[in-house]
Amino acid sequence: MRILLDTNILLNWLIETNSKHAEAKQLVQSCLFDDITEGYVTSHSLTDVFYILRKYHHSTEIRRKFILIMVNNFTILTENKERFLESLNDSDFFDLEDGLQMKCAENAVLDYIVTENLKDFKNSKIPAISIEEILKKL
Repeated sequence: MRILLDTNILLNWLIETNSKHAEAKQLVQSCLFDDITEGYVTSHSLTDVFYILRKYHHSTEIRRKFILIMVNNFTILTENKERFLESLNDSDFFDLEDGLQMKCAENAVLDYIVTENLKDFKNSKIPAISIEEILKKL
């Protein structure tokens, strides 16, 4: 199963006080250690995570380690001019970040986008599912 982890899933994994931390940790471990789950993230999610984690007093060194884990173990989908244009010219998408995630997942022909913001992905060609739903499927 090939899944894109939305930025909020990564933050749930990395911030222990988040309500979905345990589920996100289980999902990330599945991507890291389970042969049936391939994890994907977008490059902009990684930069967002690096920035947001500083607000939680994570040192630069710790943030780099988290990002290195992702880069070394997940497929990183990059946004190029074409993905930006597709997102910006698609009237179904109201949020650029979500639109880029959808276009990257679509271009990579992934099975699911895992997110806590399902309503933001209602127009996605790649099905968006919650963390609870994907864990049931695993």
